[in-house]
Amino acid sequence: MYKIYLFYFLLITNASSFAQPVSDDYLSLVQDSLKPLSKVILDIRKAEEERLSANIKFKRILKTCLEKEGAQNFVFDSVNAIARLEPEDKSFVIFNWELPHADGTFTYFAFVISKNKKTKTVQLTELVDASVSIKRPETALLRANNWFGAHYYKVVAVKRKGKNYYCLLGADWNDRLSKKKLMEVLSFEKDGSLKFGAPIINYNKVTLNRLIFEYSSNVSMSLNYDEKSKRIIFDHLSPIEEALKGQYQFYAPDLSYDALIFKKGKWQHIENIDARNTK
Repeated sequence: MYKIYLFYFLLITNASSFAQPVSDDYLSLVQDSLKPLSKVILDIRKAEEERLSANIKFKRILKTCLEKEGAQNFVFDSVNAIARLEPEDKSFVIFNWELPHADGTFTYFAFVISKNKKTKTVQLTELVDASVSIKRPETALLRANNWFGAHYYKVVAVKRKGKNYYCLLGADWNDRLSKKKLMEVLSFEKDGSLKFGAPIINYNKVTLNRLIFEYSSNVSMSLNYDEKSKRIIFDHLSPIEEALKGQYQFYAPDLSYDALIFKKGKWQHIENIDARNTK
């Protein structure tokens, strides 16, 4: 069925101008084309080759759509695979999804639509997941072509020395043994290019460019921003036995909470907070 949608989608796309706003009919056709592909991508019961092929088609259709005028306003609310994230200042939009593999690992994909203040243009950037090859990821400075892939669900904007930084809270389902939660820092260079990582996180008295938590795949970890207290609040992780310290597939929440509060240009780590009145 999705081959039929793809055929008609490409037919209309070839006849459309990128310079013109798209119609509701076009958006409806895009979503109808993406929905069956997204089901194939996420269905781990299907053959790896079939899901890889579906993901290639999915990415091509989405990219063509996002190149249209007004693409930053697209919601894709009927396509479950896509997460859409936008800061309050509407300076950019991230469209984000993942591809599960038969071995239990994941590859993440994203497109970012951002506004270049210098050229007053809108640009579309594809993020390439290179997390498996990134050494010392908590201190690495990364770009769009070597991104630490994740599925983002919250953005918190802060300012340091007149520059805007966007703190992205995300999840990485990692593999069968462990999962990860992370806080990524996104900023924009003068030419409009994306930069991932910035030394604005002070965690356990060490300055980091991004914060990554790894824990057992059998448990859940919370990492969220509390609007009322203006803090990022998260579960404190500990090994289930002291002898397993450093083996993160055996880490789990220990029923205490830590927080990060933005003070003097950095996110400062606070241990053992009272989180009873926060969501």
